[in-house]
Amino acid sequence: MHFKNHIKRTLAIILTLVIAASGFGMTAFAANYDKNIPIIFDFLVDEMGLNSAAACGVLANIEKESNFNPALYGDSGSSYGICQWHNGRFENLKAFCDKNGYSWKTLEGQLQFLKYELNTNKTDTGKIIDRLKNVENTAEGAYHAGYDWCYYFERPANKVSKSETRGSNAQTKYWPTYKLVYELGDINEDGKVNSVDALIALESTVGKKTLTKSQAKAGDIDKDGSVTSYDALIMISVAAGKVSIENYR
Repeated sequence: MHFKNHIKRTLAIILTLVIAASGFGMTAFAANYDKNIPIIFDFLVDEMGLNSAAACGVLANIEKESNFNPALYGDSGSSYGICQWHNGRFENLKAFCDKNGYSWKTLEGQLQFLKYELNTNKTDTGKIIDRLKNVENTAEGAYHAGYDWCYYFERPANKVSKSETRGSNAQTKYWPTYKLVYELGDINEDGKVNSVDALIALESTVGKKTLTKSQAKAGDIDKDGSVTSYDALIMISVAAGKVSIENYR
């Protein structure tokens, strides 16, 4: 009896530890997906030539499709990746990556395939790239980009209502962050230059923070092309009243 109770207690402890570890792992892993957002945004702008509004529309859709998780399976395993490529398109993702030296399981491979798919398949899903390249770089443009991407590219069930939701998400959630409007030194956009901005700048230099393009421009006070510890020092000096940010504009 004592032995059985000991086994039960041991199993209970192991189960608790597994649950705790799983919870931590899921939280840490989920948080890691957020790092993919600026990477995807930069790819859409730099590699695919979209403006900020169009890129925000794509982000709003990828959030709903995969929460920026490139390793996500859906539809009982028939869909995969950040855009949940389904059936034949999933196979096309694999074939493209295998042929071009990418891993279809990685964000890099999927972004390269997305670019290929949109620029070569003009008779079907690829036509969306033309729509996105014509949206105005405004909050309203972000809405239209989010709507059109869902309606013409993702094409889910109930696509009208979902397109409206994703368009709204692009306009209200992503556009305010990624519209590339910034104030020099104010990385966190709270209206002032202080030690918080300096801390974010320092964290970015050691890889703990990934800055958006607008944040990177705000943080590059000395305009040498990168955010460094020297920029952080300037922020601290500005916060202490020793120098004025106007000297660097």
